[in-house]
Amino acid sequence: METSILTTKGQLLIPKRIRNKYGIKSGVKVAFIETPEGVVIKAMDAAYFESFAGLYKNALPSTEEYLKLKKEEVKLEEGKINRIFKKK
Repeated sequence: METSILTTKGQLLIPKRIRNKYGIKSGVKVAFIETPEGVVIKAMDAAYFESFAGLYKNALPSTEEYLKLKKEEVKLEEGKINRIFKKK
């Protein structure tokens, strides 16, 4: 088990063995993830972000759906413009 002491500035030294094992290098951001058991410190590297891949795959419209929505929006706006200028 590795230990460390929190400084008065809130800094924490991650032991070298742990940094090496988990690929935490100087300048790498880390995430502090709260769990019921405590706090997990995880390097925010490519693997961290890849873990989110597909998480929200159905949350947003597909490209085709988005383009269809934008076309409908343009038609509505053009209709508004035509109505405004025809009235005057």
